[in-house]
Amino acid sequence: MVKVLKTTPKISVKIWKPIIKKLDAKLKSSCLRRDAYLTKLLEVELDYLEAEVPIPNSQESYDYVFETFEGFDHKPVSLALPQGLTSRLSEICSRKRIVRDAFFNRVFLLLSVDPKFVDTLFFAGVDGDWRKHVWHEYKSESQFFQSGFYPLEQVVDPFWAIRAAFDLYAQDEVFEDHLESSSGKAVRVKRDFAGAPVVADSLYATVFTQKVRGNDLIALSCYLPDWAIPGHDAKKKRTGMIDEIMGELGGLS
Repeated sequence: MVKVLKTTPKISVKIWKPIIKKLDAKLKSSCLRRDAYLTKLLEVELDYLEAEVPIPNSQESYDYVFETFEGFDHKPVSLALPQGLTSRLSEICSRKRIVRDAFFNRVFLLLSVDPKFVDTLFFAGVDGDWRKHVWHEYKSESQFFQSGFYPLEQVVDPFWAIRAAFDLYAQDEVFEDHLESSSGKAVRVKRDFAGAPVVADSLYATVFTQKVRGNDLIALSCYLPDWAIPGHDAKKKRTGMIDEIMGELGGLS
């Protein structure tokens, strides 16, 4: 009788070299096996990815993220992950037009960077220290607090604290239900100055505007509205409306 060995299937992803180098070093120092850790992480994060990108990207958005990331100095990385997880990720990415490599690079970046860089990515415009705000609100929930602030020391919900901060700041904003045409589901949005629907700030919907080593971190976008694409008609229209509003305000002085 021939014994068949069961092995975890592997997928290949392109990872920005500085990220994978730093992440592997952190995982090694924490005595964590990368693929085993990623398996546990994806069991949590795919639910969040589904929820935090409620409106699919346009094809133009997908193409721009893909082409921008191709300009990065990346390397192929083989990941041994359960088929069920990779199939679900592929389905979400296909339905919402998310560049899969952008998703992995975004997650790897957030696991590997220093805390101050997280502040810059998500909370540069926040008045005060977001960590203190979260601590004040959730200090009785110690296990979640530790998990969120020290993602590589816990397996479940590693970005909890960041999401808790988004929830806190969202309490001061006005949201409404918006019918998303492709799914037929109502999603929570706010309205910008032009009345267009804008998804709530989140780990996956926030657009990174920073550049690192000459690389535009917009390439790590899981959600990118058309008005954020350079040269797109939606961006030109938005810029024109902003100029018009600023011109009107200038006339009041």
